[in-house]
Amino acid sequence: MKAIYLILLSILFVASGQLLLKQGLTELGTLDFSSAHLSSTLFLVFTKPLVLLGLFLFASSSVLWLTALSRAELSYAYPLLSIGYATVAITSFILFHESPSWTRILGIAIILIGVSLLALNGGKHEQPSP
Repeated sequence: MKAIYLILLSILFVASGQLLLKQGLTELGTLDFSSAHLSSTLFLVFTKPLVLLGLFLFASSSVLWLTALSRAELSYAYPLLSIGYATVAITSFILFHESPSWTRILGIAIILIGVSLLALNGGKHEQPSP
């Protein structure tokens, strides 16, 4: 599989993981990690199916990322992770009814413009196979 597809799939998994974690934790409410409540809070968090699925997607994303890094230049691959920031922010506006400010919207637009410029790099991002 080409490096760009591995990178994009890794980004999709990590962004989905973030959204699932947020939904799972929203259902739990405010967490209390004080020493008096630590074990019960950890039990609540790690028995929540959405949290577990989110963590699984993070782990899967890491495996994809390692594979992508073995095939692509880091200076190309790493900035592409910014797509995940924009994806999570835009999806949060929709799913969680978060209020986007103009500065957030502008920041997301700048990120997406930067990633688009990076993607114009063409074929120089694939490392040759040994």
